[in-house]
Amino acid sequence: MQNINFSRVIMLTLAGAVAGLMIFAIFNPLVVQQENAGGMTELTKDAVLDLFVNAILLGLSVAAMLGGILLVADELASPPKRIILKMMTAVGVGAFIGGVAGAIGQLIFGIMVVGGGLVGLVIGRTIGWAIIGAGGGAGIGFALGSWKRASMCLLGGFVGGGVGGFLFDMLSFATGGGSVSRFVGFTLMCAATGAAVALVEDIAKQNWITILTGSREGKSYILTKPTTLIGRDELVDIPLFGDQSIIKHHACIQISGHDVIVQGINGAGVTINGAPITSARLNHGDTIGIGRHNLRFHQKVGQYVQQMTVQQQVNHQRWFEPATQVPQAPSVSTQTRFLTATPATGTLALTIMGGPHMAEQFTFAPGTIRIGRDSGCGILLAQDTMISRTHAEITWDGTKWTLRDLGSTNGVWVQGSRVSEHVLNPGDQFGIGKSIFRVDSV
Repeated sequence: MQNINFSRVIMLTLAGAVAGLMIFAIFNPLVVQQENAGGMTELTKDAVLDLFVNAILLGLSVAAMLGGILLVADELASPPKRIILKMMTAVGVGAFIGGVAGAIGQLIFGIMVVGGGLVGLVIGRTIGWAIIGAGGGAGIGFALGSWKRASMCLLGGFVGGGVGGFLFDMLSFATGGGSVSRFVGFTLMCAATGAAVALVEDIAKQNWITILTGSREGKSYILTKPTTLIGRDELVDIPLFGDQSIIKHHACIQISGHDVIVQGINGAGVTINGAPITSARLNHGDTIGIGRHNLRFHQKVGQYVQQMTVQQQVNHQRWFEPATQVPQAPSVSTQTRFLTATPATGTLALTIMGGPHMAEQFTFAPGTIRIGRDSGCGILLAQDTMISRTHAEITWDGTKWTLRDLGSTNGVWVQGSRVSEHVLNPGDQFGIGKSIFRVDSV
């Protein structure tokens, strides 16, 4: 669960609920009007045709509206032009799949109701709404990535739509039907679809990028395309705004098997962990620098390690992976500081393995050590511009050392995930700002 972006799950859940309320407001008056007119009294050929036409329109409308609203929620901080164009794609794909889903769903629903009675009605509606939910999910997935990502979102929409459809019937049985059950049912169904889309994507993702700086700080982009474009253009896959030194198509990330390569386009400037590059293979936890922006690359642990030889694993070991063989500190001059805290047992030794303060070493007696750019910090990292003034602290409680984030802007990272606290063990590596620490002893 450490790779789940819960803020996005909540956002898409709320967006789905809003979509459900809008769908209810549009369609419920039509249903009420039909109920007041006595509904369908005879199953004629024209009546059956009307059922299918209504189902197609409902499926088309629901999937299009759901996909469009989920897309807007996911791109809320983007410029209007990007939102509108992406939303049009989501609405178009959602409408197409939703229309087909409506017809299929109505067919399945009719067969199940005729052959299965009450149980058949529940199963039929669950399957029908699952297919419609899949349409809404596919719309946002395709608009934001590729058919591969669309398939991930389609699965999420199918699961969420099915859950919502089932709950719709359960609520209808409990309340006797009517507007109240439709109000809650549509809201639950669309909210469940939004939540499932976000969860399935996060569970299935293999590679992703998180923005560390600027107005879109914390925004994540799942990498599914063979080539992902980064730049100032509003329609690139990962847009970076507010920096004129970044060109419209500045860099690209290419995926080939388990290898992920980043390179500047036409010689545009790109750095990896502060070092300029023209093209480089990314490792989990690397910081990509483009103009004034910093991005962090994430890859599920084990995704690439299994492809390496033993020697390659030693050479490419990163701060995010618990060290099985502790790397040697770089052979440059080091600075060692000794601070005394409240007497107790245990001694903490740290080495900075990457960043502006690389090769500095620290040894501490038990107590509390703060990390930051403030002059009063025990670990002073004044040259690391991505670190807050009082960024984190490490505390000894008599039995263990615990690393804690102090509400910093760019967070504390362990094994590629942002953490609020983490118990340190020998060999652990953690990232703060541009700096990568190794725990030598506790």
